[in-house]
Amino acid sequence: MKKVVFGAFMFLAGFLSIALLLAGSMGNDWTTNGHCSFSWNLSQYGLMPALYMFAVLAIIGLVVAVIGLLDNKP
Repeated sequence: MKKVVFGAFMFLAGFLSIALLLAGSMGNDWTTNGHCSFSWNLSQYGLMPALYMFAVLAIIGLVVAVIGLLDNKP
């Protein structure tokens, strides 16, 4: 049960961090030279590594939660 809760919190933290990055990047400039892109905005601010890190955090949290669900220990 502890693994499930820990994994769920990790997944939630990663997911919310990604959502905040995407919302913040699109809140500033919608278009630049006719192109609409959150990835361009994130790369201009140097936040692409942070996006990848948060995505890895969310994936690891999801994997830990699923492993906790499949664990047969009482």
